[in-house]
Amino acid sequence: MSAALSAPAVSVVICTFNRLTLLKAAVESCLRDGTRRGTPFEIVIADNSPSGHAADYAAGLVAEGHPVRWVPASPPNISRARNAGLKAAAAPLVAFLDDDLEVEPGWLDHLVETLEKTGADVAISPVRPRFASGQAPDWDPEGAAFTRVLPFPSGTPVPASGPGRHKGFAVSTASSLWRRETCFTEAEPFDPAFGASGGEDLDLFLRLERRGCRFVWCAEAGVWEAIPASRMAVSYQIMRAYSGGQVFVATSLHNGDGRVGAAASMMSKGAAQLVFGAAAVLLAGAAAPLTGVAGRRRLVRHLLRAAAAAGKLTWWRKLALYHVEKPPTVEAAAKQK
Repeated sequence: MSAALSAPAVSVVICTFNRLTLLKAAVESCLRDGTRRGTPFEIVIADNSPSGHAADYAAGLVAEGHPVRWVPASPPNISRARNAGLKAAAAPLVAFLDDDLEVEPGWLDHLVETLEKTGADVAISPVRPRFASGQAPDWDPEGAAFTRVLPFPSGTPVPASGPGRHKGFAVSTASSLWRRETCFTEAEPFDPAFGASGGEDLDLFLRLERRGCRFVWCAEAGVWEAIPASRMAVSYQIMRAYSGGQVFVATSLHNGDGRVGAAASMMSKGAAQLVFGAAAVLLAGAAAPLTGVAGRRRLVRHLLRAAAAAGKLTWWRKLALYHVEKPPTVEAAAKQK
């Protein structure tokens, strides 16, 4: 592909923050395997690091003739990075790809085909883990906590909320394709208020759902996520579950009616879940020495549920999860692969 791609069909926006090794793998997999049908696309690297760490890498790709552009998106805030990438994107379809993902062959082709066939506004695809250590953690041997896959054919509706929502599955921008004209009608589609905690994508999904936009599954457009050892730690997963509980309530209230009553209801449910969760943790902890690996797995499950419930009680003080994470540590883990 030429760097002077005048009319791309898809702009692939990759937001990045101090993870150059992972970013390179993501970009190069996209350039190599993004299309098997010649779908014309460009890559927009939205660099959220104050140092502009990916600028030289992007310049090198452009010099080699690749359709890549780099845009600064500082200060650190994932919403600002996504909005900057969107503003720079030239195509009517915008794909998001996290900087720790690598795509399977034909990734873009499948996403585009799914949108064309269904007429939906957003297509979401499977994310599977690739563990830096070579195997899933002992507390989750199937890697379920790191896998975002629905067992349904392409075109299946994926509600962001309500009774039709698929239990245990959260909608995400991680690997997705969006129609610009129906999805990105605001100056800042991704709210900077969620830029440190995460949840900026769920917030947008909920807002679009209220406007009647439709989201569908694309089973064939698979990607693989690099999982460093730091993210496999139970302590990190507890922090992430706690943050997830906060974000769930905050985004729901931000996009719902009757804020005071809804907040009281969600916090009451969270309190009840925390009480039962704490009791389950105590029982599982007491039994764990006698039940071995199975007991440890049970204990971790209860810990994560209790942490998520606790998060629902403090939703207005969202944990700055993206700032707590340490990208240099993630980078170092990736280099060991």
